[in-house]
Amino acid sequence: MIVARLHLLDLMRTARTDMLAAMDSLPAEAELSRAGFGVPLVVAQQFSSAHQVLVSDAESYRKPWMIRQVIEGGLGENLFTTDGDAWLARRRPCAPVFGVHQMEALAGTMVATVSDVVESWRTGEIDIQAAMTDLTMHVALRGLLGTTDSTSEVAAEVRTEFEEILEWITFRFTRPLSPPAFVPTSRNRRLGGSKKRLRRAIERLIDQRREHDDGSVDVLSQLVVGQRDKTHDLSTDAIVDECVGFLFAGHETTASTLTWALYELSRRSDLQDVVATEASKLNADRATLVRDIGAMTRTSAVVEEALRLYPAGISIARSAKRTTEIGSEKIRRGTLVMIPVYAIQRSPAVWERPNEFDPTRHDLGSGEGLLPFGLGPRRCLGARFARTELRIALGFICSTWRLAYDRPTPPEPIVAPSLRAAGDLTLRITERTP
Repeated sequence: MIVARLHLLDLMRTARTDMLAAMDSLPAEAELSRAGFGVPLVVAQQFSSAHQVLVSDAESYRKPWMIRQVIEGGLGENLFTTDGDAWLARRRPCAPVFGVHQMEALAGTMVATVSDVVESWRTGEIDIQAAMTDLTMHVALRGLLGTTDSTSEVAAEVRTEFEEILEWITFRFTRPLSPPAFVPTSRNRRLGGSKKRLRRAIERLIDQRREHDDGSVDVLSQLVVGQRDKTHDLSTDAIVDECVGFLFAGHETTASTLTWALYELSRRSDLQDVVATEASKLNADRATLVRDIGAMTRTSAVVEEALRLYPAGISIARSAKRTTEIGSEKIRRGTLVMIPVYAIQRSPAVWERPNEFDPTRHDLGSGEGLLPFGLGPRRCLGARFARTELRIALGFICSTWRLAYDRPTPPEPIVAPSLRAAGDLTLRITERTP
């Protein structure tokens, strides 16, 4: 195993202003990098090392306290912040609502939602980043929370309060020394108010499901039905907590991936045509819809390449619960292990032309070297939901519109907290004609 020494002060100075540049500065030949001077920090730079931390030796690690504090401060206690038995007790009832059969029901909702939004656009310039944030919120409101009217009072409240929470999380991640949520600063008081109002809005939706069980297939309805039928023992508070977490995972990160995928497609009219052709074969019949979406193999390759080149979560952090090893290197208890997803997925040791957008590299369907949704037992539950939504959205957008990027320089990626473009990302759209 090749182990390198981190130049920690240089790395920290770089990361303070440009986290992606800090990842690019890691020694490419190393499998593991260590901080000096007894600092308990290790960077697992290769997919094999990441796999050991997240899969084969996952029991030796937990989410670091700082990460849990920030996420829990914004979102509350949920699958993102719990560990051990508490995490398992939440995952068991949540896993089925993102299963294969559930996707068969939710795919129709996604298609209807995406088509409604995309067909409302007008020829001209569009900030695609803002548009994708809006689109994925529509899908989250219908598919996750079951709000059939995205302009309703409760939907508007969910949107407003969640944006405030997301802003707070972004602020805390970019300024880790700022006061935690329990300190009564003006920013934290605004956060507290938004969290209370968001929870009340979701509680109202839960009350509606209990009063009128109309057989809805959204995630919230399935959890409420499971509580009624005693197929799980999640409390109402726990259901609210998980829904807030699902909004974060199913909205912000998916918007990031769609934004970058459409930017890359805007530079390749040939790929747009391929995606549009595949989308034209989608059948509205719910019985075959998931199968038809699965047959969009070229669109799937575009999705996988966007997830590779622009992972919404650029890194994964773990803290060693006990002394263990990565390869032949001893990892002492309490060591912080960073997994630089962004760097691993652009590693020249794994990928030819690693910084080039080339969907054909995924034609064989290999996921080796990819970890945009994590790996192992804590792999994102919503990965299937996200991939289904990504294919549908790209398909409907490319079959309805032609996209072009006219600016002379590419957009600048920033971490906020998902991988986003600095400022707006303007594309020119014109109606696709037969």
